[in-house]
Order: sequence, then C-alpha cells, then structure tokens
Amino acid sequence: MVDQVAGRLVFSRSRSGLWAWALNHRVTLFDVSFVLAASVLYVFDAALADHPPSIPWWVPMAIGGPAGLLLTLRRRAPWTVLLLLVATAVGLTAFQLSIGALNLVIQVALYTVCVRTTPSMMVAAAALAMCYPVSDAIAYGMGPLMGALRVIGAVVNLVIVVGLAYAVQIGRRRAEQLERTLALLDDARDQLAADAASIERARIAREFHDIVSHNLSVVALRAGVARAVIDRDPDHARQTLQELESSSRGALGEMRDMLTALRERDSSGKETIDWQPTPTLDGLDALVDSVRGGQVTWKLDRRGPVRELGAGVEMTAYRIVQEAMTNVLKHAGSGRARVLVEYAAATLRIEVTNELAATEGEVQRPVSQQSGHGLIGLRERVALLGGTLTAHPVMNGFRLEAVLPCPENSDLT
Repeated sequence: MVDQVAGRLVFSRSRSGLWAWALNHRVTLFDVSFVLAASVLYVFDAALADHPPSIPWWVPMAIGGPAGLLLTLRRRAPWTVLLLLVATAVGLTAFQLSIGALNLVIQVALYTVCVRTTPSMMVAAAALAMCYPVSDAIAYGMGPLMGALRVIGAVVNLVIVVGLAYAVQIGRRRAEQLERTLALLDDARDQLAADAASIERARIAREFHDIVSHNLSVVALRAGVARAVIDRDPDHARQTLQELESSSRGALGEMRDMLTALRERDSSGKETIDWQPTPTLDGLDALVDSVRGGQVTWKLDRRGPVRELGAGVEMTAYRIVQEAMTNVLKHAGSGRARVLVEYAAATLRIEVTNELAATEGEVQRPVSQQSGHGLIGLRERVALLGGTLTAHPVMNGFRLEAVLPCPENSDLT
C-alpha cells in the first residue's frame, strides 16, 4: 500500500514537472508542432500533385521539406527566413512544381516580420511576399483575368496578415504603456504612503513633545513648590503633591493611549482603542490652574464672543498655549504671565506673554529664548491651518502670538 502511494506521488510530481517544462517552452513547442504539421501536409500535396515528367517526384520534397523547417528560426532571423522561403517558392513555381503548404508557411514568416518592424518595412515585406503569386501567375501562363484574380487574392491574404500583425503590435505597445503606467502609479502610491507615514510620525512626535514637555514642567514646578513649603505649611505641601500626582497620572494616561494606538490594531487594520477626547479651548482654565502656585503669576483673558471652532483649530490652539506655558515655566524664574484668547469674526488670535520680575535697580532688557523643537512643531501646526505664528523677545520678557483662520460657522456659546 505504501509503495502504491509513493508511486502515485512520484507520478504526480513527474507530471507537474513535465507540465512546467512545457509551459516554459511553449513557444518552441508551438513552432515545432506547426512545422511538423506543415511538412506532413507538404509531403502529401507533393506526392499527389502533378509535376513535369522530367523531374523525379522526390525533388519537390527534398527542396520544400527543408525549406519549411526554416520556420523554426523565424524568431531569430525573420527577414532571412522570409527571403529564403519566398525564393524557394519562386524557384519551385518556375519549374511548375507544387509548393503545397509553403504558401501558409510564407504567411506565418511574413507575420513574424511585420509584428516586429515599422509600417514602412511591413509594406516592403508584403511586396517581397508578393513575388510568389506574381511568379505563379507567370509560370502557369494564366490569362489577364485569371492572373489579376490570382494577384488580388494574394493581396487580400497579405493585407489580412499585415493588418493582424499591426493590430498585435499596437496591442503590445498599449500593454507596455499600461505596465509603465501601473509601475508609475505603484511608485506614486508608495511615495504617498511614505509621505503619509512621515507626516504621521511628525504628528506623533509633536504630540509626545507637547505631552511630555508640558507635564514634566508642571511636575517640576509642583515639586519645587512642595519642597519650599513642606516645613512651614505641610497642608499646602500635601495638596501640591496631590495635584502633582493627578497631573502625572493624566500625562501617563495620554501617553498610554498614544502608545496603545500605535500597537493595537484588529485584523482589518483599524484601531481598536477608544481615544480620549482631543483637547479643546474649554480646557484652558484647567491648564492654567495646573501651573498656579509657583513663582509666576498667571492670568487668562478671553475677548470677543466665545464660540465653538473646528476640532483641528481647537486642538492646535490648545497646544499653542500649552507649549508657550511650558517655555515660560522653563525659562522664566519668576514674574507675571498672561494668556489672551481673542475671538474675531474670521480668526482666532492667541497671545502668551511673560514679564520677568525685575530686581530693584536692574535695567530691563529683552530676554533671549532659543527656538527649540516645540516652536518648530507649533509653526508646522499653524502652517497646516493656514495661520501665522510669531515668537520673539520683548523688553524683560517674551511674547508669542498666533493667528488661526476660523470663519464663524456656529452659534455663540
């Protein structure tokens, strides 16, 4: 039983290997099969056809048979094969010998030439192939009418062959053009995917920067306050530590959500997590309250009729204020800071300024502040919305201003 199963497996593998070999050599197999069929037809035709008594019956076979075998070389030397076949046919016709299936072989050779050349050379190849019908009409002494009909019939056959070759040639060009177009589309798709991935990485990097930078600054501020008052006001220090714990937990939650979004996807490629709501301008009060109690006195002002804006504008505005406050906490030791949010008819203006606490007798001067990755990210955010952002030192302080376009499209709150 095992031997039978093994034998079947070997037989099936041999069949699959033979089929694969046949597929790889299908062009050569087709040419050989066609040549053999044409040769058999020619032998039968030459054996049954009439021929001059002075010429032995095997002469046409000896000449026409090898000539038909030339068709196996038509893909390597198409013009040479066509020329030799036409010359053989004209020579046999001159002695009034039957050419049999060589007529079909000549048409196949003509097709091979025409499918690989220009239209002008197609006409030249067809004119070369016409030598046989003309010589046939002359050799057999056909009258004007029969000779004309013989030539017209040959012309029709050649027009069909040349037309078919030209149609195949056009089809191949279109297929090649389609392949090039698909390749360009694939390249464009890959480039778009790479650009989208780069943009997404930049967005995630900005989000991480905003979350980590701001919350670490708040943690440092709260820790400093708690350390300063822990001896003289333990209750205040305890409250400050509780606020520090709450801020840290919130930052860790935001980072956990973002990391989960990058890792967890279902089988369809869609995100399976439930995102937390994106920050909006409604959270500015809590944001400013989170940094109170330090050496910088904060003030939040709103001007104009407050209204709901788009999610992108709201989040960008929140991040602008968050980054500006983070810079104040990093670079300003003490003093005053103000956050101004002004709602206009078609714009939202955000201004964050801080003024250092000057000691007695100290001369006021502009405060130098380096433009780090935070401000670069803010400029990219604002540019995506079509707005403007300026950040520069002022006398004894620093000023950041952003203007975001936001047409009035909702009811006032």
